[in-house]
Amino acid sequence: MRKDTLIRQHDIKDCGAACLASVAAHYGLKMSLAKIRQLCHTDKKGTNVLGLIQALESMGFNAMGVKGNEDSLHDIPLPAIAHVMINGEIPHYLVIYKVSKNKIFVMDPTKAKIDEYPLEEFNQIWTNVLVLLEPNEYFEQRNDKFNIYSRFWNLVTPA
Repeated sequence: MRKDTLIRQHDIKDCGAACLASVAAHYGLKMSLAKIRQLCHTDKKGTNVLGLIQALESMGFNAMGVKGNEDSLHDIPLPAIAHVMINGEIPHYLVIYKVSKNKIFVMDPTKAKIDEYPLEEFNQIWTNVLVLLEPNEYFEQRNDKFNIYSRFWNLVTPA
């Protein structure tokens, strides 16, 4: 797993945007979390699945929300985004990067690291909602992240 795909959320509302940043980086598109939050209409309640899909489409992906089950996890295109409930009450998103016979490997944006779950344990928190995605013909690899120095340099450098 490339380190640039391990994206940490900034606050409790950012998990969806951080998951989008992770899958975008996986395909070579680097965008700021702030920009992705705008694209997926993150508000004080977080981001819903429709917001994730609309943001992915605007970023050059084909995306759709689906209901799945444990058996379908072995057949989905990866990476994919899974909706889970933490402690049975806190909605959260994870990026599924690998599924083996008995385990699932996910990027958790609260930690910005890959976690390994036994499938039975994952199924206890998973709501069966997935966002499936793939780059489409409009997708392009690029780095849209700018640090403060580059923004300043672009302002003072003649065009």
